[in-house]
Amino acid sequence: MDDNKKEFENFVREIKFDDNPDPSHREKLEQELLRTLAKQTPRQIRTWRTVIENRVAKFAAAAVIAVMVLVGVTFWPDGESENGKWWLGPPAAWGQEIIEALEPIEALIYQKQIAIVNAYGSKHLSGTWYRCYEAKDRSRKDQHFHDRLTEIEWNISDGEDLLKYIVSFEFRCHTSERNEGGGYERDPVERLRSYVELLSKADRLLDTETIDTETLDPRTFEGRECVGFEITYRKRRGKHVDRIWFDAETKLPVRIEMHSPPSAKHPERATTVIHDQFEYYVELPVDTFTPQIPEGFINAHPSQMRAAREREEKGEMVYADVPAGLKNEIFAPLNEVETVSYKHGHADVYVSRYAWRKDYYSADDRLYKIEWYVIEKEDWDETSFDVSNFPLTQTTVNFENKTYKTVNHYGSSRPRHPMDKIRRVIGYVDLADRILENTAIEGIECFGLEISAKKYGTNPDGMLHRLWFDVETKLPVRMEVEYPQDGRVTKAITGRQFKWNPELDDEIFVPKIPEGFKLIDSNGEQP
Repeated sequence: MDDNKKEFENFVREIKFDDNPDPSHREKLEQELLRTLAKQTPRQIRTWRTVIENRVAKFAAAAVIAVMVLVGVTFWPDGESENGKWWLGPPAAWGQEIIEALEPIEALIYQKQIAIVNAYGSKHLSGTWYRCYEAKDRSRKDQHFHDRLTEIEWNISDGEDLLKYIVSFEFRCHTSERNEGGGYERDPVERLRSYVELLSKADRLLDTETIDTETLDPRTFEGRECVGFEITYRKRRGKHVDRIWFDAETKLPVRIEMHSPPSAKHPERATTVIHDQFEYYVELPVDTFTPQIPEGFINAHPSQMRAAREREEKGEMVYADVPAGLKNEIFAPLNEVETVSYKHGHADVYVSRYAWRKDYYSADDRLYKIEWYVIEKEDWDETSFDVSNFPLTQTTVNFENKTYKTVNHYGSSRPRHPMDKIRRVIGYVDLADRILENTAIEGIECFGLEISAKKYGTNPDGMLHRLWFDVETKLPVRMEVEYPQDGRVTKAITGRQFKWNPELDDEIFVPKIPEGFKLIDSNGEQP
């Protein structure tokens, strides 16, 4: 199992959405819709395979409804539809057709996946993803880890109450509970209308043919040419951006992206929630929502089984009384960092947002190797579309054998940006085992924390981090890791002699090949 599986699952559960439009605004829009619907004539009901997700599917299609009633939407281009570009024409000309398409819909199916967004490097998709089924009074969510089904959750309305059933294939257990007074309220069409207000904030039209030079957003999803709308708004935690993509032919939602800023609990990273593989249905088979309990599964909650397994494998966890808000105090200055240099073992490391360099020295201070890492990414906005596939080029010059090589890294194989590594470890300070006594390091008064690495992933008992921070600036001064190896404890310094935001010439990140050095491939052979 992937080391980050539990971390991703917990993070997904913590994601909160503010999905309550202004009541007065919604009431006005609904009155407009009712007047429009009253003028409709019956049409033959059709079924589309194009899906959408419960929360977002609903506001995505509602986005289109809003266009019809919000004639004054500011992002909409003036003029008439040309060459089939309906989105450039008057909204009323096609908004009615979308309403007619949505009216017969009774059930939705969609895929939901989370992208973890690092501040300095790539984004990467969680291995955990969901296939969701939504009907008027019930739902089902199939949780997968890569290609393996790990859990199914059913929610079924029972009068005023809500019945929840969970079957865990990972822990071979099942559980059920009744939430009194928590009846199911997720009518697909009604919930779509409740998100109409979001579109009133749309501020950018993402065309189908022109390539945006800032984001390089593709205009094709699942083989369909799409047009998208971007909505930027601010909440208490900062800027949020939603993107809704519609099939240029059917005018139905194809993809929804929700870009959120870092949370107070996870200031080291942000998230993008992606909904795609939409399907609309007039109805689904009844047994889709019928809980099935496999024979031999015990009656227990998966969280209880997980906790018992962790106690058996890792023992009891110890937690220090870390001051509330300390993690955010540490991340506040880190978020302002554009460049940094420090020593990692016998290497000097130089870092910017778009590149980094490592100079390796021998025990007698002789430079024997330099590595350059350059990220080929044009858009550094936290809401940029690219998730994991933009390339990183590594150039290595070896002075001992006078050779050099160039390697292109893509997706999950990319080396992680040094600042993302630093931020990831610091993200666990609120899980520290103990607070260390203040001490002077490199002439700086520091406070320290010790963190057991077994608290995340599948790290072994005995592996830990020691982090030291400047009492005044809260920036890291020294970072250590300790781990068991061959029956003894090994200690390594992963960061020292930090210089935060130094002036680094761009030329330091440009690979330089000495004259006469020979090109070799990744196997050390000449091509």
